Amino acid sequence: MKDIAGATKKTKLIILQNIENAKRENRLNDDVQPIDFEGMQKVGSDFVYLPKNPIKIIWSVIARFIAIIIAPLLCFLGFGSSKVFGKENLCDVKTGAVVVCNHIHIFDSFFVRLGVFPKKLYITVAEFNNMKGFLGILLRGAGCMPFSDNFTAMKNLSLVVQKLLCKKRFILYYPEKAMWPKYEDVRPFSIGAFHVAATNNVPVIPTFILYKQISKAGKTKKIANLHILKPIFPKENCTKKENASFMQQEAFRQIESLITKGNS
Repeated sequence: MKDIAGATKKTKLIILQNIENAKRENRLNDDVQPIDFEGMQKVGSDFVYLPKNPIKIIWSVIARFIAIIIAPLLCFLGFGSSKVFGKENLCDVKTGAVVVCNHIHIFDSFFVRLGVFPKKLYITVAEFNNMKGFLGILLRGAGCMPFSDNFTAMKNLSLVVQKLLCKKRFILYYPEKAMWPKYEDVRPFSIGAFHVAATNNVPVIPTFILYKQISKAGKTKKIANLHILKPIFPKENCTKKENASFMQQEAFRQIESLITKGNS
């Protein structure tokens, strides 16, 4: 029997074992789940990240509307909660921004989308998440932008990211890279998302989906809430490399502090 995330009991046991092995060998950004390459739509040099066709633009509006409408339900199904804390931290952000979040569930981007609404959010995803069929069409219409091993495609993505940030859009990156289902700690951050923020001179908004144990009707269970932390602005008179490193370290520090407080 499959759970809401689509994994069988046997597959979940394999994933848990893969996580334990990766932790023991300090491979904290490795993929731990089986990847469905057959369901993937390859991203080539002709991939269109921002559609100009009127019909596709209308579809994008519809897809985004569907995504935000179903987001609370998906959050309840995936996390047992749709509560967002720290939304007031977004008030100081008057430009585009790079949002970073831990990657622990197939629905976590919906939680971030719900958290930053009404800001328009775009989500960067691994190429194997660029799926075929209606679900792929829906996710791309709602703002998913896949990476690629194609140089031209990645160059195009970089230009699109620059354009979106200039338009004051938010772009979600997962600096932990791979998804580790229901993992409760923070894993090392790759520099990519922070390099994007430094290059485009926009802030980084750290977010974290934090698990919390609650008691209800004599039973205990874990739910997860989204926490939006203080935005990290690039420093003046610093190089892009220095700012990327600063924002990376500060985002990690804020999240570690949140976890410590949450466990106290």
